[in-house]
Amino acid sequence: MSRLKYIILIAALFISCKNKTEVKQNDIEKVNDALSIATPNNAVKLTQFTPQFMEENKINEWKNFKQFKEAIEDLSKLNPKGIIIFLSELYKITKQMLQAPFPETFNGLPVYSRIKVVQTQIIKCHFHASNNQSEKLNVALDELYLEYNILLRRMISFAEERQISLDSVGFDLPAIQDSKTNPAFSKN
Repeated sequence: MSRLKYIILIAALFISCKNKTEVKQNDIEKVNDALSIATPNNAVKLTQFTPQFMEENKINEWKNFKQFKEAIEDLSKLNPKGIIIFLSELYKITKQMLQAPFPETFNGLPVYSRIKVVQTQIIKCHFHASNNQSEKLNVALDELYLEYNILLRRMISFAEERQISLDSVGFDLPAIQDSKTNPAFSKN
């Protein structure tokens, strides 16, 4: 008889625990529905490359950057329910781009560091979206687009700087330390 009581007690515990997890999942879905996103001010006025600039610098051949650019620009059209997943994917795209070799035109610390700043803003957006902080998420998205615009402008200026010769004698640009392949203080 006492064994039957234990079996009934254990069965009751399992049933009651299952009901609590269902309630928690319903609460999570209600909270996620509460996330609202306003169109950031900087999303409206995104910097664009001219077709001539894209052709001269072979940006269309840089697949990682092209994918990154499209993902950032699609972010403003996104449904708020899917923003966490989309930001996670955007982070992965950015990480892959940073690990892959850059084209010669953009292979330098100024471009690399600006992409890292954009990546940091992606992380901030993901944090605020995960914690259902709509107001902070809207501010972070606005900052993300601002940093993205700064990145594109820096890429334009960096490409222009590389076209200017340093000397009228015709010396080429000095060798630039690439910290991705050879860190500045490494023993290599």
